[in-house]
Amino acid sequence: MSTSTRPRGLSIALAATLGLTGLTVFAAAESAAAAPHYATAPSIQIGYTDQATTHTAYDWAEGVDLPLGARIDPKGERHKSRVYATFDLSQFAGKEVFGGTVRIRERSAADCTKRAIEIWRVNPVSKTPTWGGAPEELTKLDEITTPEYCPTANITFDASVALKDAAAKGETRVTFMLRVPKKHEGEVSYGRTLNWYNSVSLNVQYNSAPLLDEAQMYNGGRLCATAAPYPALSALADTLQVIGHDPDLKQFDALGYEFALWPVDDPSRRTEISVPGGSAEMFNTGRVPAAVLVDGKSYSWQARVSDGLATSAWSKVCTFVVDKTRPSRPQVSSSNYPKADTGQSTPPGVPGEFTFSAGGDTDVIGFTYQWFDQSGGVQGCEVAPGGRFDCDDPFTSDRVLKADVPGGTVTVPIIPPNPYTNTLYVQSVDRAGNTSAAVGYEMRVPSTEPTIKALGTPEWGKPLTLKFTPAPGMPGVTKYEYFLNNGQPQFVAAGEDGTATISFTAGNASGHSVRARSHSANGWISPYGYWHFAFDPGPGVTSDVYLSDGEPHGGVGVPGTFTFSPPVGWSEVGYYRYSFNGEDFFDAPAGPDGRASVTWTPETSGPVNLDVFVIRPDDTWGDYGTFYQFTVA
Repeated sequence: MSTSTRPRGLSIALAATLGLTGLTVFAAAESAAAAPHYATAPSIQIGYTDQATTHTAYDWAEGVDLPLGARIDPKGERHKSRVYATFDLSQFAGKEVFGGTVRIRERSAADCTKRAIEIWRVNPVSKTPTWGGAPEELTKLDEITTPEYCPTANITFDASVALKDAAAKGETRVTFMLRVPKKHEGEVSYGRTLNWYNSVSLNVQYNSAPLLDEAQMYNGGRLCATAAPYPALSALADTLQVIGHDPDLKQFDALGYEFALWPVDDPSRRTEISVPGGSAEMFNTGRVPAAVLVDGKSYSWQARVSDGLATSAWSKVCTFVVDKTRPSRPQVSSSNYPKADTGQSTPPGVPGEFTFSAGGDTDVIGFTYQWFDQSGGVQGCEVAPGGRFDCDDPFTSDRVLKADVPGGTVTVPIIPPNPYTNTLYVQSVDRAGNTSAAVGYEMRVPSTEPTIKALGTPEWGKPLTLKFTPAPGMPGVTKYEYFLNNGQPQFVAAGEDGTATISFTAGNASGHSVRARSHSANGWISPYGYWHFAFDPGPGVTSDVYLSDGEPHGGVGVPGTFTFSPPVGWSEVGYYRYSFNGEDFFDAPAGPDGRASVTWTPETSGPVNLDVFVIRPDDTWGDYGTFYQFTVA
C-alpha cells in the first residue's frame, strides 16, 4: 500500500525479475516499450453495499461518491458500507503477470487523524453484490493505517498475489473488496468517501514472451534450408537474418537477438553473435566474424529473441555451405557468327546462335553474358520490405542461362546491340553464384537500322508523312517501333516490302524528331534510325516543279508555282515580298489562310536564288527571310 498526492504505479525491481527468468545473455532493451508492460484492466462492476439495506446493491453512478465504513445520514440513521470492484483479466491470458496495484482516491474523511482501509480478494462476481449476499472473502492483500495527505490522497494497494494466482489458474475475472477493518468498521470516525470520478482502477504489470518467426529465417539473402541439398553461399554467407514478434510491442520497438553458428562436423565450435539493439517486426542481422567461415565447409545456425525478461526457445537449425571459389572459364562458339579475326561479317538481321560450354566442370551450373563489360556477376540482391536482403538463387535466377546438366552446355540466340564491332563476354556460374573470369567473343555486325525520310517538305500546321525503309538485306521486317518527339512508343505494321509510313500534323514550333527500329519475324530488333526537322524562322517556301534538293528540275520556259506560307507561330500575314536572283522585288498578298502563290518561268538554265520576306498587315516586317535555292535544268 502507498499514498501520494498524485497517482503512482506499481514498482517491481527489474533486476529481481530478471533473476527469476534466468536470462543472462541479453541486456534489457532500453525503450519506452521495454518489458515489463503495464495496462489498466477494464472493470466489470464497481459499487458498494450498505448494512442498513442488506438486500440492495449500489452500482457506481456518475457524480455519486462511494461510501466506505460507518456513517450517520442526515436522518440520524446509521450505515456501514464496503466497496467491491471486479475486473476483466482476459487480455492477459497467455501472458506472464508479475503483479499489479488497485488505486483509489479519497474524497472526504470523518476524521483525518484516522485511516484504516483493507483490500481483500473475494470470490469473483459479475455484478455488485448486496450486504446480505456478500461473496466469500479469500485473501487479505494489503492495508493502509496511516493518515498522510487526508482527505484527498491517492492510495495504491498491492494486488500482486491475487493477480498472479488468477493468471496461474487461467481465471479471467478478479474481484476486490475495500473495507474498514472489523475492529473499526462500526466507528464513524473511520468512515470516508471515495472519489466517484477516479473510482477504483486496476493496473497490471505483465509481459508476453517474444517469438522468432521460423518461416522467415534467411542467410546470404536466401531462405534457410533444414534439409539437403543445402544452399551454397558466397559473398553474403556471413549474413544471418531473422524477424521477431512480440504481442506487447509495435514495429521498431526494441528486442534483443542472439545467433549461434557451428561447423556441421564440429558442433562444439559454437560461435554466438549477440544483437541487443534489434527491433520488433523487422529483420535483424547477425554478422558472422570474418575468420569463422572457411571456404568449402558446411555450417549450421539458429537464433532466438528476447525482450529483456523472456527469451524464446532456440529456433530450428538451418544449414549452408560456404563456397567462395570461382569456377573455370567457359568455352564459347557460334554456328553462324564468325569471329572478327576471320575477316568475315555476320549475316544482317539474323540472331546469332551461340553455344556456351563448361567443358565437363560439374561445378558449373550455367552461364551469364554481357556486351562490352567483363565484370558481370549474377548475385542480384536488393533490400526487401522489413530490411531483409533478397538475393537471386543461381538455380532459378533469370540472370543465369542453365546448362543442360552440371558441367554441360547451353545454346542460345543472341542479338548484338550495335552495328559494327561487338564483343560478347561470357562467364561460368556455380551454384553459389560465383562467376568465372570472362571469355570474350568479338564479331562484326552489319548496320541494320532503318532509314527515315519525309515525303515532301514539312510545313507548319500541315500534315506530314514519314517513310520507314529497312536496311538492305534485312529479312522479314514485320513492324516498326517508333517514338515521335520522345513520346510514348508506338507501333506501325510493315508492308510486304518491309516499308511503313506514319503521318502527323507538323504543329510543334520547335520542330519534330522521330526514332524508329524494325522488328523482324525471326526476333531481330534493329538499332534505331533517326530523323529530325527544325522549322526555319522565316516564311516557308515550296514549289511544285522547282524543288530545293540540289537536283536540276523543270527547264527553260517551264513555269513553276511557288507557294509561300507563314513563319511558325504567325496568325496573320499581310503579304510576301520576293525576288528571283536579286532582281526587282514583287509583293504577293496573303490569302485568308496566310499563304500566297506565285508563278515564275525561267528564261535560262542553272542555279536560281529566291529571296522571300513576310510582312504583317500593319506593315511590320518579320525578323527573318528565307533563301530558297534551286536549279533549272
